[in-house]
Amino acid sequence: MAENEEVSQLGAPATGLFDTTRIAYIKPTPANEARKLGILPPGIEIPDDTKLFVLRSGDGRVLGFTDAWESAWGAALQNELTPMRVH
Repeated sequence: MAENEEVSQLGAPATGLFDTTRIAYIKPTPANEARKLGILPPGIEIPDDTKLFVLRSGDGRVLGFTDAWESAWGAALQNELTPMRVH
């Protein structure tokens, strides 16, 4: 280990604990808001009050959306991402 490399309480290098490029966020979003943000493609008919779960990359890009939280979680895991909830 290099002299200037920090060590966390767990013994792992502090710089390698989390790969932030592999984190995905699941955010509940009403359909009307998703429509305004351009997340819903034109022509998809969903009632405005439908709760969608938008999966976003760590840098904020939309990766997908679904009407079930479990589906968003599963999609993140299938793509080797670490899912996180956003309230």
